[in-house]
Amino acid sequence: MTNDNEPTYPNFRDLMNKTDAEMQRLGWTVDQGREHLVRYYGVRSRSLLTEQELDDFLLYLQLSD
Repeated sequence: MTNDNEPTYPNFRDLMNKTDAEMQRLGWTVDQGREHLVRYYGVRSRSLLTEQELDDFLLYLQLSD
């Protein structure tokens, strides 16, 4: 089931699932994720990122320890 406010690019759900998994791996809270998004992208939700920005965020998480 998709949310009407979700972006329409094809791999949005996949990128969201992967960023969820990486945030969990790092032990990030929702608030920590939100703070990062505000600081680096100027938004409070991953659904407001472009596909490239969400992919960049995923890469950042994957490269973090």
